[in-house]
Amino acid sequence: METAVAQDEPQFSQYMAAPVLFNPGAAGLEDAWITSVHIRSQWVNIPGAPQTQALISQLPVYRLRGGISLQVANDQVGQQQTTRAVGGYSWHLPVGKATLGLGVYGGIAARTLDGSKLIAPQGSYESVVDHNDNLLPTTLETAIIPDAGAGVFYQGRRLAAGASVTHLLNNSFQFSTPEAVASIQYSPNAYVFVSYQLLRSEKFSLVPNVLYKSDFTESMVDLNALFTYNDALLAGVSYRGYLNQQADAVVAIGGWNFSEFWSIRYSYDITLSELNNASAGSHEVVLMYRYPVQRPRAGKEINNLRYLYY
Repeated sequence: METAVAQDEPQFSQYMAAPVLFNPGAAGLEDAWITSVHIRSQWVNIPGAPQTQALISQLPVYRLRGGISLQVANDQVGQQQTTRAVGGYSWHLPVGKATLGLGVYGGIAARTLDGSKLIAPQGSYESVVDHNDNLLPTTLETAIIPDAGAGVFYQGRRLAAGASVTHLLNNSFQFSTPEAVASIQYSPNAYVFVSYQLLRSEKFSLVPNVLYKSDFTESMVDLNALFTYNDALLAGVSYRGYLNQQADAVVAIGGWNFSEFWSIRYSYDITLSELNNASAGSHEVVLMYRYPVQRPRAGKEINNLRYLYY
């Protein structure tokens, strides 16, 4: 049996815009229905580089004492495409003036591998596809597996923090090959997120963010600071690197809340690794819609029999 190990999880530079991307415990902690679209083009000019899109929607459901989320994501890397559709629930537990979200998600992940477009060093591709490797598929293969994860998220007045694990089922995509079955493991990934509102005034705010992530083989950390002016204009900078002290990228972020409900953000990754010799960096755009949801009024509920209100 032959084995290879590689990073498999999509990369997002603007992780702080929607922590529910990686932590279901964050769903519905704000008093608003929030929907965001994330579009990322990574390592521009490198053939087969990751292209990622995600749609996330979340809202509080006060009668369920929590929040719900829906996430659909697509990640294209080379000849592989992975599409996920998952739904989540977060139970909200009051902790003083803060809230603790205990969340889970479940759904499916589908992966396609176009074996006809793979190129093997010893392969022959003049008339038919022959990789000369019976462990590689020669046609378009698709596999669907269940997916699940869990997380806890603390939301206070200034401090937000959470820990989560994705792909807890640790199952595999199975693809048919001329000789046997090729298996691609959908391994768990761990995340730890911390955000603190360091400065808050009538006009300005400054929020540092930290995200630690690990696939239990390699670990990476993102350090970020976001500055907001007049609740309308946003600017920020991030540094991302591996814990073995290898630098990955510096990220510049800009954003604009252009209406009461809509905002847009853009980020550009400047590659610091040796990939910068071939890559023109990475682009990411986030479009967000936020609609306030009022909490139920406190007090005793009285049924009016005259109007049959129950």
